[in-house]
Amino acid sequence: MKVLIQSFSFKRTGYPVDKTGKGGGFVFDCRAIDAYDYSVRDNQDAPFPHMHLTGLDPEVAGALDKDPDTQEFFQAAWLMVRLDVEKCLRRGFNVMTVNFGCTAGQHRSVYLAERLTNEIRYAFPEVGVELVHLELFHWPKK
Repeated sequence: MKVLIQSFSFKRTGYPVDKTGKGGGFVFDCRAIDAYDYSVRDNQDAPFPHMHLTGLDPEVAGALDKDPDTQEFFQAAWLMVRLDVEKCLRRGFNVMTVNFGCTAGQHRSVYLAERLTNEIRYAFPEVGVELVHLELFHWPKK
């Protein structure tokens, strides 16, 4: 079995197209997480001072790790995904999808997609996981 996990931007991309032919999967709207007070602002006066970072950067990931709302959101998503992975394994399904979207597809959705990938790999070593960040080519170059 394979789980396809994607991060995306509601603003730029919109809902990802289902390429599996299974008709959908989970779509989690990470805009519900109000975590823009990352304390990674190197320039407090800039309109979007963290835009040079992504959910892969330790400053952002560390701040989201400490944010109670982010952790509650993740635990709720993980519970639903874990139950569905177990069901898919029991029923012999071969693929499922999980999508995390936020405004730019760069911070919250990336962090959560990465975290879920790690959780599934740890909890279900027999399951393949493919992680795709659909906005990767729009991220700032470092």
